[in-house]
Amino acid sequence: MAEHSTSAQPSDTETEVMLDRMLTRLALADDSKLEQLLTKILPYSISSLSSSSPSVRKLVMEILTHVNKRVKHRLEIGLPVLELWKIYCEATGFPMVRNFCIVYIEMCFDRLPAEEKANMAPDLLVNVSKLPTQHQDIILRIILKVIGECHSSQLDENIGVKYKSCDGKDRQLFVEFCLHTILYQPPSLGVGCPAGLSMAQSDRITGKLPLKGDVLLKRKLGILNVIESMQLTPMVAYPIYLAASSDSQEHVAKRGEDFLKRKTAGVNLDDPDLINRLFILFNGTTSVESLPTDFRVTPVNNTLRLQLMTVFCRSVAAANAFPSALQCIFSCIYGTAHFFPVFCLTVNNSVVYCSLSCCLIVLIDVVFGNESTV
Repeated sequence: MAEHSTSAQPSDTETEVMLDRMLTRLALADDSKLEQLLTKILPYSISSLSSSSPSVRKLVMEILTHVNKRVKHRLEIGLPVLELWKIYCEATGFPMVRNFCIVYIEMCFDRLPAEEKANMAPDLLVNVSKLPTQHQDIILRIILKVIGECHSSQLDENIGVKYKSCDGKDRQLFVEFCLHTILYQPPSLGVGCPAGLSMAQSDRITGKLPLKGDVLLKRKLGILNVIESMQLTPMVAYPIYLAASSDSQEHVAKRGEDFLKRKTAGVNLDDPDLINRLFILFNGTTSVESLPTDFRVTPVNNTLRLQLMTVFCRSVAAANAFPSALQCIFSCIYGTAHFFPVFCLTVNNSVVYCSLSCCLIVLIDVVFGNESTV
């Protein structure tokens, strides 16, 4: 494959001849020899999609159709993930090549041994922020699936170092995806938008196939282990640990609470950016009419909202946040169309107490300014 990429590109006629031979070999090959054969056929076929020749593309589709039929339900047959990832990274000018690569890379990871995919998953984060959004989603889902399968109980130090090396926009994108996964809970009736997310965010997390049960539990526990290994600043990690500490699954809540106490003790609750992110969790963006419906974020669940209220009561920056603070107070006292029935009945006393405390902080701040003490 390396020789093919460095030498002169073959003509469409030569490519057709080669693909036709490969299709014949593929059709005649026993299943026992299929994996070895695919290490050459699959990368060459997908690379050939860079050709604009209809006959070349037709042959490639015949090969891929044959491959799909024979390997789709045979997870013991491995696929050449490293070669496909190399092609994906190099084929920046050929969208069709990259589109097919990413599909087969996802198939590859389902077949890799645990140690191998755990070692490779962090490498996929390099420059992930520069990829098309649809490809970002697929790659991030691959990574989080590996995290759930391989790191729910513990994380190897060498793997942790790899995740820690992720920085800049790649890290920001990954951390945000992790937060959304921690917030995710399967809708009670199997439909609708999970609390704390928009429909678009929910679809990004799940790939439109709901996560549930043990799979979701392991994925969240794995995320917490990876986030800890990345040694994020308290302000970046705080929303994730706070959300985890209010999770409906006991193991996640306990680990989240532990990390919240140990890893974010020095968090600055008067940081405007942090408080703004927390207010978005509490209030959501459902009232923002300029946003498309699928992108409107619903408020988080009741348990987490109560946690957030205790945070706001300790923050002068929260009192200064207009109109978010007022929206928060009114939501606590009067409820909202989405949360009123449960929120006011189950945690009414605590919420009203917190909301009145927050009101007092706002009034003190208005009257005395920043000289007041909370």
